[in-house]
Formats: sequence, C-alpha cells, structure tokens
Amino acid sequence: MTYGLRQRDPQGNLLIDITTRLPRIMGRVEISAGVNGSVVVPASGTNPIFYYFCATSSSDTGSATPNFSDDGSVLTWTYGNYMRVGGTLVYGRY
Repeated sequence: MTYGLRQRDPQGNLLIDITTRLPRIMGRVEISAGVNGSVVVPASGTNPIFYYFCATSSSDTGSATPNFSDDGSVLTWTYGNYMRVGGTLVYGRY
C-alpha cells in the first residue's frame, strides 16, 4: 500500500494527493494605497511564485488594486492614475 497525503471532498472526489503542489507562504507585506514597490521572493528550486492581495477595506468600492508582475524572483506592484486601495500582499512559492 502506498502512503502519502490524500484529501477527498464529501462526495469522494480526490482533491489533493501527494503529487499536488501545495503553496509555501514566505511572507506578507502591508501595501499603502498608491505606493509602488517590490519584494524579493526567496528561491526554492524552480518553483513558481504565487501571491494574493486582500484589500484593506470593502468600503473602498470603485478603488483600484495594484497591478502585479514578477520576473521569477522579484514581485512588483504598481498603481495607475486612479483611486487606489491598500491592503495585504501574501506571497510564496508552490
């Protein structure tokens, strides 16, 4: 019998098995509204970067979140010329 991580939903469908890539959170950054910036994501083999952004407040309806890009080692965010919203950026590697 093979051992490893295996998770199923209530209907018995396989959700995760040992070959599924699971993310490793490597940091969090508080982003101030309208302030461009970047963060270096530590290397972890050839694993790609993942990230997600959570706006500080839902009261900022109509405000724009930053545009994100990465070059494989640095995650960068920039704002355009419109209403802006800050928040928390969580990042890591798969």
